[in-house]
Amino acid sequence: MTRGRARPKRPSAAEARLDADVRNLHATIDALRDELDRNRVEDSTRLHRATGAAQAEMQTLRETIQTLRDELDRARIAAQEELSRALSRVGDENRQLRETANALRAQLDEAAHNFRTELARREAEWRGQLLEAQSTVTALRTELDRRHEAPAR
Repeated sequence: MTRGRARPKRPSAAEARLDADVRNLHATIDALRDELDRNRVEDSTRLHRATGAAQAEMQTLRETIQTLRDELDRARIAAQEELSRALSRVGDENRQLRETANALRAQLDEAAHNFRTELARREAEWRGQLLEAQSTVTALRTELDRRHEAPAR
């Protein structure tokens, strides 16, 4: 007998079917692994895109918020300045009105004083004229009485 290699046995039909099934299962496993890897890559890509989009949106929102804050600050400052100007105008107008009222009050007081002084002067003049008229009437009565009494004597 020669020593040599032993010849492999030919696989039976059942073994051949099993080998084919194993090869099919390995091919299916490889295909599923490939599909799983593709899904992982797609998921990772979608996640990166979603994260990037969310970060971009957050940045846009931050910028919008800052813009709105700046606008609000400008509007608040403008409103405060307008309020200050209005209060200043009102204060100036109030001061001017007080000054005008005081000047008018002083004029009224002076006019009232002048009126009272003139009234007192005219009353004194009238009383003087009245006294003079009464004196004249008395003198004329006396003269008249004397003239009436003189012819009778």
